[in-house]
Amino acid sequence: MNTFKAIFTLPLRAVNRIKRDRFFRRFVNVDKRSFIGRDGIGKDCVLEGDERIVVGRDTFIGGGSELLAYKNHFERPLDSKLIIGSHVRITARCRITCAGTIRIGDDALFGPDVFITDHNHGMDPEAPGGYSPQDITIRDVTIEEGVWIGQRACILPGVTIGAHSIIGVNSVVTHDIPPFSIAVGSPARVIKRWSRERKRWESV
Repeated sequence: MNTFKAIFTLPLRAVNRIKRDRFFRRFVNVDKRSFIGRDGIGKDCVLEGDERIVVGRDTFIGGGSELLAYKNHFERPLDSKLIIGSHVRITARCRITCAGTIRIGDDALFGPDVFITDHNHGMDPEAPGGYSPQDITIRDVTIEEGVWIGQRACILPGVTIGAHSIIGVNSVVTHDIPPFSIAVGSPARVIKRWSRERKRWESV
């Protein structure tokens, strides 16, 4: 950076540093080597349940994303924990809602508008007050290292996605996906697996 540019960008860099410092003072479980958006927290990002969110180093969370680790559901206290590894790239407008435990491994890549949840409302259509106040069911979600989740994919409660797998665009994952697999559709099904011998994806 030349001297002229450094002088005129100093105010902007100072503001960005303040934002970043404020973020780390609030979210103490975030590694200071992470990149939570361009300006420290990502434009229009929402993070709820700060002491329950752990983010590894060199991780990026894009603008408009929501990371929510709930403390309670109506009168029921929740022991939620959202754990995101290192070198994770979560792009714009992703929403992760956590009532139990969601773990995202190192080097994961999320396309825009991905949705991940580990819980669901009760489904009694005759219960007073509708579905919202009904007790929730919680089933932990694990996304292992090196997974790539395509744009607008939905990952539902109780799912484990194996290491280095790929989830196609608009897919809805309702059951476990083995490692080194490509899964697409609603519900998602495995269509290819990586052959270590031939070094290529092969249809199944």
